[in-house]
Amino acid sequence: MKSITFLTLLFLFLLFGVNNTYAATESTSKTTINRLISYNQFGGGDVVFTVSNPTSGCYGYWIAKTDAGFDANLSMILAGYHSKTEVRIHGLNDQKWNGSGNFWCKLYAIEHTE
Repeated sequence: MKSITFLTLLFLFLLFGVNNTYAATESTSKTTINRLISYNQFGGGDVVFTVSNPTSGCYGYWIAKTDAGFDANLSMILAGYHSKTEVRIHGLNDQKWNGSGNFWCKLYAIEHTE
């Protein structure tokens, strides 16, 4: 009986944990990057950008110099910005950037699309 209770609790924990993580992510439709700002001091080198078709919950997106994927993500952001190719942006709407009064979401992933 204890193993059934443990398995039930584990299932519920995983179910709600997955849902909470998913609920924090917003994804754009195919869009283009139309503004890019790199800060020398703020946040230790934060980069922010906006897209042509933002989601209702994310004014723009940001990455921090300390992010593990900073270099790869910055390369993809720059490539999308300069080539004006369509991208899809996935942002975390529970991690607001402190550099603005608008709600800038933390970049979760950037996807180049065809």
